[in-house]
Amino acid sequence: MADPRFFTRKGPFSLGFIAQRIGATLSLPASESLLIADVATLDRAQPGEISVYSDPRYREAAGCSRASAIITSPAFAEQTPSATTMLLLKDPRLGYALVGALFYPTELLDAGIDPGARIDPSAMIGPDTQIDAGAVIGPKAEIGARCHISANAVIGRGVVIGDDSRIGANSVISHALIGARVDIASCVSIGVQGFGFVPGPQGLVRMQQLGRVIIEDGVEIGANSAIDRGATDDTVIGAGTVIDNLVQIGHNVVIGRHCVLSGQAGVAGSSTIGDGVMVGGGTSISDHLVIGAGARIAGKSGVARDVEPGQAVGGYPAVPIRQWHRQTSALTKMSQRSGES
Repeated sequence: MADPRFFTRKGPFSLGFIAQRIGATLSLPASESLLIADVATLDRAQPGEISVYSDPRYREAAGCSRASAIITSPAFAEQTPSATTMLLLKDPRLGYALVGALFYPTELLDAGIDPGARIDPSAMIGPDTQIDAGAVIGPKAEIGARCHISANAVIGRGVVIGDDSRIGANSVISHALIGARVDIASCVSIGVQGFGFVPGPQGLVRMQQLGRVIIEDGVEIGANSAIDRGATDDTVIGAGTVIDNLVQIGHNVVIGRHCVLSGQAGVAGSSTIGDGVMVGGGTSISDHLVIGAGARIAGKSGVARDVEPGQAVGGYPAVPIRQWHRQTSALTKMSQRSGES
């Protein structure tokens, strides 16, 4: 059960209502009126709670679960207790995510401006927006309706933030145009100068960084991430893309729509990432590369060459995934033979 000090639970909801909301079929239609009070994991769920079974590794936990209802796929339904009601649908994880949002929706804003915030008179603040203590809104910045600017966040001169966006505590944003429904976590840096230097007779000379950061609608950016503004062109994050914590995006990088970048990934300047690309944690992508739409990059990989659309790669340097597995297998056999000798 989620700690009520931090999370506000709604409900209870009937199984019939839940099934309708997520597009699932009830295995026991007679339980349609059964009330569900909360969500829980398979091993900790109690009667009156709902869980999810979407991975065969949790088969034992599913068979012993005390949950009143389990969201699962038809393929896994026979591995759950016969007395438990199943909510059957093609993608159980998606269904569980929707149920979680039903019980624990995003908290409503406490609209208004804290007296401890500093807002330039030329800034424009949309209606029903919440600005917390210590926040700084610079000259000619534009904040949309129903936004939340958390404590000590700094919104620089001319920055535009669209409706229903949230900026986490201690985040700093400059030289950026941000769309609607963008969720930026705490301690994020957006719009800083990119890493560009040219050797000169008396040392390194910084290249001027004259571009912007464009963040399209529905993007999520995790804590402690950094996105550099463009050198001349813009750095662009496409609509619906999700960026994990501790991710570095260099100047002039263009990331497509609905991409996923996991924690500690880094993308060097002027690389282009197509729509729907998935980048594993700790991956490094070199500069001026093109990663095709739908590509998959395994965690801890080092990408030094272009990746074709839809291709899966892994390793350091990254190669097609089957080649990487063959290399790994061959190295294992070689080391075993060396040990035996």
